[in-house]
Amino acid sequence: MMVAMVLLIVGVSALGTANASTITLQTLAQNRTNAIALARSYVEEVRTRDPWLVESEGAVRLNADGVASSTGAYVRTMTVRETRNNLVEIEVRLDYPRATQPVKLTTSLFRGNGLSGAN
Repeated sequence: MMVAMVLLIVGVSALGTANASTITLQTLAQNRTNAIALARSYVEEVRTRDPWLVESEGAVRLNADGVASSTGAYVRTMTVRETRNNLVEIEVRLDYPRATQPVKLTTSLFRGNGLSGAN
């Protein structure tokens, strides 16, 4: 009887630990999925801008919907590096809750004939 109780307690404890791990991993996966979606959306927005006016941006806190918020759980930065006279490399980095490493998306933007669309 005592052995059965010990086995039952060990089994229930193992199930509890497994469930806690599953919930933690699901939360991490959801946060990463949100971070990727936010980064992709921002990269597409940046690609619609005048390429001659795109500049690096400091850290901006975002909520899960991508709206700037001082209490946001996500932090986005953008780095613009000129690789050639008419070509820039853009890296959008998004840090997210409980992340061991950020999401980084990189794209290139061609600057055309060298004339800015700004007046």
